[in-house]
Parts: sequence; C-alpha cells; structure tokens
Amino acid sequence: MRQSNLSLRERQTASTREEILDIAMKLLSDGPEGNFSHESIAAAAGMGARTVYRYFPDRASLLEALWYRLREATNTRFPSREEDILPLARTLFREFDAHETLVRAVLTSPAGTEVRDRGGVEGRPAFAQSLATALADLPLRERTRITAAFVAVYSAPFWQLLRDRGNLSGPEAQEAVTWTLTALLNAVHTNPAPAPKKLKKR
Repeated sequence: MRQSNLSLRERQTASTREEILDIAMKLLSDGPEGNFSHESIAAAAGMGARTVYRYFPDRASLLEALWYRLREATNTRFPSREEDILPLARTLFREFDAHETLVRAVLTSPAGTEVRDRGGVEGRPAFAQSLATALADLPLRERTRITAAFVAVYSAPFWQLLRDRGNLSGPEAQEAVTWTLTALLNAVHTNPAPAPKKLKKR
C-alpha cells in the first residue's frame, strides 16, 4: 500500500516504528559495548519504554526487525541458484566495506550478534536450495555439513577474518571470498559421494 493511501494514524504508527529502528541501529553502530534494551532505545529516542514495547513486544521481535533493517542497509541477498553464489558474495563483501562501522558494531556487540544470527535462518535454506542439484546424491548429514561451510564463508565474520587476521584490503577480501567459494564449488562437483559405512559384524 502506498504511503499516500494510509490514514494519519497508520502513517504515525509507521513513522514511530521506523524511528525506533533508526535509534536502535544507531545504538548498535555508535556504542556496541553499551547496554542495548527496550529501555535504552526509549531513553535515546526520548519516548517511554512502553511505546517501544508496543511496537516490539519482546526482544525477539525487535531483533528480527533489526535484522531486516541490517539486511536492507548492507544489501544482503542470499543465492537461490548456484550461479548466483559468486557474484552475490563479491557484492556482499563490497557492501560490508561500504558499511564497515555498522558491520563491525554488529560483529562485536552481544545484541549485534543476536541480530546477525537471524541471517542464518535465511542463509541455510538459501544455500540448501542453491546447491540442491549438486548435493542431490549425498546423504542428508553430508549435505548439511557442506551447506554449513558455504554459509560460514558467505558471512560478515569471514569478511572480518580476511580483513583483520588476513590483513587484506576490501578488494582483496572480495577476491579471497570468490576464490574460497570457487574452491568449495569445485570440490562439490569433483568429489564423489562418500560410500556408506559398512556395519561391523559382531
């Protein structure tokens, strides 16, 4: 529905909700080590805590909304096809560089970690879908293990490791994640499915 078709109350509701999320994102960016709660957001926004609870009744609903806001800010997209994995990874890491302060805050604060963990809820099924054909002949546990490896590489923590421990520049990190995912894809396509283990006779 277009904004112009909303009633005054609906526009005010949407505006207040966005204001709360704006403040919450700012708290994550500016003070990752500080207290992060409905009460701290309300104090920073100059409103009552009851107002924040009205829009986000519990921490889970607030964190979920912040995950969507973070995903939008960093243009995070998950692949639905295998051929999307490499170009999206390069774009993702470029966006991490463009929003470095926010991404690092999310990585280092307890609340930010909770927000980021919401990405796994989307990432795991997305990679399971994009790799479905390549992994079709593998046992479920093997598919799960390989999918987890892709999700771990396609992530802000891996970007941080490349930048900090690997001492890579932003463009170098983009090349490194592309190389890593290419190696994983090659391994998926060249390694045969493991033979089932034989049970030992007693």
